[in-house]
Amino acid sequence: MEAFEHNDDYPALLPKQIRKVPKSIEEIVRITKFSKTEIRLLYKGFKQECPSGAVTEPEFQAIYSHFFPHGNCQNYTSFLFRVLDRRKRMYFTFEDYIQTLSILVRGSIKEKLHWIFRLYDIYDDGKLTKQTFETILRSIYDLLGSNIFIHQPITDETVEKHTNLLFEKLDLDHSGTINLDDFENYCLNNQQLIDEIDFLTSTAV
Repeated sequence: MEAFEHNDDYPALLPKQIRKVPKSIEEIVRITKFSKTEIRLLYKGFKQECPSGAVTEPEFQAIYSHFFPHGNCQNYTSFLFRVLDRRKRMYFTFEDYIQTLSILVRGSIKEKLHWIFRLYDIYDDGKLTKQTFETILRSIYDLLGSNIFIHQPITDETVEKHTNLLFEKLDLDHSGTINLDDFENYCLNNQQLIDEIDFLTSTAV
């Protein structure tokens, strides 16, 4: 079995409680939908950005800031980090990262929708509210930065309007909350939305 080497493929200097070395590349192939070649390439890129092998939230925010230099990525990265740090250890590893990437790039549409719902479910209570959507939308606008919206600046009124439009489409029974089934049913019955999700996630790598 082909294993990651401590001296090259995974840092050996991390504390034992942080160092989570996959037993083999075969194991990662088994738990993801990537080939050995893809895993090696993805790990090479991961190691360049995260040489310690364990990414904390401040480090993750610093990485994101390189891709969005004109925006404020703090809120959005905190939500995304929560999903990547599946085991609530205050960091994520290559294995956490590649399992998430496998869902977004190679997962079924239901797997992708479940992941998106988890991202939006910022309080981990299994439901989305209008306030949840507004918080997420604000974080996305902040991430992109004001330079993106020169011709149509984003105001509080704009965010509220977009939130209301989106929430009303999903909250069909007007209960004030949206659960996973509501979210999934709406998305699966919107072919244009499904196509957009498939396109965006299929081009992630």
